[in-house]
Amino acid sequence: MGRFGFVAKRLLQTIPMLFGIVLVVFMVLQVTPGDPARQVAGLRASEAELEEVREKLGLNDSVVVQYGRYVKNVLQGDLGYSYKSRKPVAEIIAPRIVITSWLLVGGVLLTLVISIPLGVLAALRKDRPTDHIIRGLGLVGLSMPSFWTGVILLLLVALRFDFFPPGGFGESTYDHFRSIILPSLTLAIASAPFIIRGLRAEMISVMESDYISTARSLGVSGGRLVRRFVLRNAAGPGITLVALEIGYLLFGAVVIETTFALPGVGQGIVLAARARDLPTVQGYTLLFALVVMAVYLLADIIMAILDPRVEIEA
Repeated sequence: MGRFGFVAKRLLQTIPMLFGIVLVVFMVLQVTPGDPARQVAGLRASEAELEEVREKLGLNDSVVVQYGRYVKNVLQGDLGYSYKSRKPVAEIIAPRIVITSWLLVGGVLLTLVISIPLGVLAALRKDRPTDHIIRGLGLVGLSMPSFWTGVILLLLVALRFDFFPPGGFGESTYDHFRSIILPSLTLAIASAPFIIRGLRAEMISVMESDYISTARSLGVSGGRLVRRFVLRNAAGPGITLVALEIGYLLFGAVVIETTFALPGVGQGIVLAARARDLPTVQGYTLLFALVVMAVYLLADIIMAILDPRVEIEA
């Protein structure tokens, strides 16, 4: 199977995956203890009022009918209504997506800025003091919980320098930029060690390959060898690592946004879970799953396009 056949196959595979994701998210409401009608109508509602709410929400229908209706609504962008605010879930999530997007983009960019130079340097200085120092710093980054790193940055940076706000997202674009630096750095400190270790290992493997020895025998060396042959061939696994880290960053945003008081998706799902607002939790869960699936799909497609050797069996 060639590159473009692989891309077409991966795109087709997303269809059953989408329905599976929607099914899992739908079952969250079905298996969660409690009566949704009671949450909507209130604790003092009579049985007649509860029955009226169940009929209005379609809770008396079979699970199959409810699932079909949920899939239809999701395809139309309707994620239901919040039990707490009585607003459409999509309207609640939409403004938070923007803030989380700022955090994810900032976290990915800082992760790449930190990990690529250090990973390359560690590979080129294999088993030397520089390599040991970089790997040691990576272990320190892996051992620190994100919330603890965030608190340390707040104490050492935000409270000492007025440029970095200790919390919130601000109003202007300039305020957004200032507010997102420390949270993005917190994410990067936690995720960069994985990229550094993966890139280092892949580059070392590439540099020990026969075609690198051939290139060196032909007089190719230094930066040209690293750019044209080593990094290019190590980029494929690196893309996969970045995709995996984006999934990690998305779930790490739940902790980071709470630590830095960012009103994003992470903070939103925490608040919805505390309030037992199940439709909103469903909406956030579905969003998380779709983003992770889309990132992994995009990574596979980029690898298939960039690497002409991609010939993948079923």
